[in-house]
Amino acid sequence: MNFQWEYGRGVQDFEVPDHLLLGVVEGTAADPLPDLRGALEEALENPLGSPPLSELVRAGDRVAIVCPDFHRLWARARLWMPMLVAHLNRCGVRERDITVIVANGTHSPPRFRELALILGRDFPYRVRVVNHDARDEGSLRFLGKTPMGTPLWVNRYALESDHLILTGAVAPHTFAGFGGGRKAVLPGIAGLRTILANHSRALSEVPGGGIHPLAAPGVLAGNPVHEDMLAAARMVGPRFIVNFVLSEEGDFLGVFAGDLEKAHQEGCSFVSKAFRVAIPSRADIVVASRGGYPMDLTFYQAFQSSANARAALREDGQGVLIMVGECSEGLGPYEFSRWFSIGGAGEIEKELRRHFTVAGFVVYRAALLSKQARKVILVSGLEPELVRGIGIIPHRSVSEALREAMDTVPGGKVLLMPHASQTIPEPAC
Repeated sequence: MNFQWEYGRGVQDFEVPDHLLLGVVEGTAADPLPDLRGALEEALENPLGSPPLSELVRAGDRVAIVCPDFHRLWARARLWMPMLVAHLNRCGVRERDITVIVANGTHSPPRFRELALILGRDFPYRVRVVNHDARDEGSLRFLGKTPMGTPLWVNRYALESDHLILTGAVAPHTFAGFGGGRKAVLPGIAGLRTILANHSRALSEVPGGGIHPLAAPGVLAGNPVHEDMLAAARMVGPRFIVNFVLSEEGDFLGVFAGDLEKAHQEGCSFVSKAFRVAIPSRADIVVASRGGYPMDLTFYQAFQSSANARAALREDGQGVLIMVGECSEGLGPYEFSRWFSIGGAGEIEKELRRHFTVAGFVVYRAALLSKQARKVILVSGLEPELVRGIGIIPHRSVSEALREAMDTVPGGKVLLMPHASQTIPEPAC
């Protein structure tokens, strides 16, 4: 059977023999919303666990809205953010009293052109737009420590408003369980020290133990990263959240608005039903992608789906995992090169426990994969020697990678995950 996958702004064509194809992992059918505007208005007027937004805000109030950043263009804020602003206007809140904070987390603040892609070129010009910068300590305020001991630094514009509204999209997350909800605060508008302290909780409590077993896609209960994020968000005290669920094709499937926890939990439950996909068995070969531009701009982004992909691979360490992502902008906006030069997973973990960074953690997760499979292959545009440095085999095309995988596991069954970051595989055996 022939396939064509998005790869950067282009495509990759490849073929899998019919008798070897175990299946294609896609989200279960859920009807797209026929009217996004109507669904949003309904969610705002009949929210979950909260009075309607119209009863919470009034004329003269200063409202801050936290917005997904450029790396989450797939959330399509340019469509619904103007609708949310218009709703606030009808509630009496003037455009000049609204501030949109772009939740960049550790990402570099987007340029003007990228801001236009996030919010749309027709976004109301009277609304102030603030680019969150986790490294700009002058723009942060300290709120104390979370119950887990994480020092909480947050964007000052969020704290100076009368009402804080969090927005975002709910989807499976590699180590926080799900995106959306509390993640708009941490990492979205938090300081770098806060983000690093929180993300370090994804490591096992036992040195040498790898990733914490509950820091996994689709897991909230007992997940230390999620629980710390939620505690931080509670300390900030958002007034309201508006979360969306989108299909792998970008269609809107649901709107969940209201209380920080109740609305987010409903969104997570919806996603779990729609994107937790049963598969007949674990595969000998798994081919996984995030779906092309802009989700595969960097190595950092391309490997965000690795946990879901690994969950579909045979458990005896003899399978082959093929990750697909063009990585046209290289490794990522951090000091990735240093971590690629440290060595294997063991050496990287030791350094992480001494000095945790997001870049190091991403490279560590990738290096761990090489210990959990017979081969891990990356189809990308990165320099081959760089990729080999952490035990991963480089290839330029999916076809070449599949040939090597099939030579490695003759007769091996192949499972395809074209939108692996959004789908959580559930093996039948």
